Amino acid sequence: MINSVGINSYHQVSGANNQSTLSNQALQTKPTSEAGNVDTAKPMPERQFDFTSMTLQEQSDAAHALYEQGYLSMGEMAFMTGEYGLIKHDGQLGGKTLAQAQSEKFNVITQMKEDLAGAKQQGTATPEVIKNYQTLINKLEVYQYGFNASA
Repeated sequence: MINSVGINSYHQVSGANNQSTLSNQALQTKPTSEAGNVDTAKPMPERQFDFTSMTLQEQSDAAHALYEQGYLSMGEMAFMTGEYGLIKHDGQLGGKTLAQAQSEKFNVITQMKEDLAGAKQQGTATPEVIKNYQTLINKLEVYQYGFNASA
């Protein structure tokens, strides 16, 4: 089954193998030297999005906007838009329909933390993916709350 952000979902849904693998590879493309640090040289954009209550469509739109503003890397943007893109293209994915992806709100940060914990427990993610995933969660927390809530 595909989760809200697609991490390691390719192990569970064969029809999404290539796209989910691309999502994982997108997270792996960020250089390790940058992976643990939130870039503080760039000013944090004024908060336009609420990552504690949004739909997959809103998550995708927010990721695109934050990438355009230079806050997210291309890999982070691709990772955050992947599942909605697949649902939009195919009409559904892992039991989630396009209507659900456009209407059901969830807490992106909480879901990402749960997905990461599951991947760690299952041992299905590489250390580099885990580190990059944590970096993305940290960026979203700093964006949402003004500080890294996981620290």
